[in-house]
Amino acid sequence: KAPLSKSLLLVPSALSVLLTLLFQHYQKFFTYNLQAVKEDFQIWRLVFGRTVCLDLKDAFCNSLLIYNFRIFERRYGSRKFSSFLFGSWMLSALFDLLLVEAVQYAFGITISSLPSGL
Repeated sequence: KAPLSKSLLLVPSALSVLLTLLFQHYQKFFTYNLQAVKEDFQIWRLVFGRTVCLDLKDAFCNSLLIYNFRIFERRYGSRKFSSFLFGSWMLSALFDLLLVEAVQYAFGITISSLPSGL
C-alpha cells in the first residue's frame, strides 16, 4: 500500500546497519562533505550523504519518521509523495549549500561536512 515508504524504510536502514557494523572502513565514502562536492565535484556525495545515516540512532529516528510518513503516501498516492520528497530533498540540499556559503562569508567559519542521513 505504500511502496515508496517501505523501500525508503528498508534500503537506507539496511545500508546504515551494514556500514555501522560490518563495513566501517567504507563510511568515509558516505560522509556528507560539502567541500568535496564544491572543489572535487563529487556530486554523488549529495545523494549518498543525505540518504544513508552513519549512526544507528539517527537511522532509527529516520526509520520512525519514514514509517509515519507512509500515511501521507497512502493519502496522496506514491507519485505525488515521491515528487514531494524529491522537491523537498532538492530544496534542502540547496539550502545546505547556501547556508554553508553564507556562514563562511559572514563569519569566516569553514564548514566542511554536515551530518549525514535524511
